[in-house]
Amino acid sequence: MSASRMHASLRRFGGRAAIIVATTVGFVGASLALSPAALAAGGQIGTVTVTAPGAAHQGDTITVSIPVDGSTDLYAYDLELRYDPALLDLDEASAAFPTGGHSSVAGGAGTVHLTDTRLGTSPGLSGAQNLVSVSFTVLGGGATSVKLASATFVDSMGGSTSLPRPAVSDIALTASPVVEPSPSSAAPTGSVGSASPAPSVSAAAVETDSDPLAVTGSSFVAPLIAGAIAVALLALGTVLIIRRRREALR
Repeated sequence: MSASRMHASLRRFGGRAAIIVATTVGFVGASLALSPAALAAGGQIGTVTVTAPGAAHQGDTITVSIPVDGSTDLYAYDLELRYDPALLDLDEASAAFPTGGHSSVAGGAGTVHLTDTRLGTSPGLSGAQNLVSVSFTVLGGGATSVKLASATFVDSMGGSTSLPRPAVSDIALTASPVVEPSPSSAAPTGSVGSASPAPSVSAAAVETDSDPLAVTGSSFVAPLIAGAIAVALLALGTVLIIRRRREALR
């Protein structure tokens, strides 16, 4: 076969291949519109649930998991999880998926999409699986829930199936108690209730204060004693003089 004929044949084959691909895509699209469950014939998904603690306190960190009790050829999935952002704060970095795939976490306050897919020719997941686990911080008290609102599961052949019904887990949250200030701590500084106690008087202080009195007393009594002695000596001298005069008269 000449080169020109070979190129012409390849061009004709390429045109036919394009027609076949277009026809196949159209057929698959029509099948998806009519019966989406039929595309999931190559893979199956079991019962999907949401697990979370039944109760938690403000400030606690809780873990929410989405397990499936069985699966066949689960190649990729997208999970839409809803929660109350006023009571729960999502930690996106805490999301944990099955190993060996590529995952992403995206969404706004109150809604998050958790997506995971196998890579290249890797086989799909089979058996019971924990599809994802995420952590939340409890912001306050009240009754709340975490809801798997929707989910799409895809097998390695491109077939998909959806979550038949939402899965919900209820959580009772308790707020931290409010500490009321005590009356003593609320009283202003310098009030009657917070008056400083009177200073105590130590024995050393009493002794120190009494020393000047003792010195003052001794300095006052000493002249009195000296005066009394002088008066006594004067009286004695007078008596002796009188006696001598009486003896002289005799």
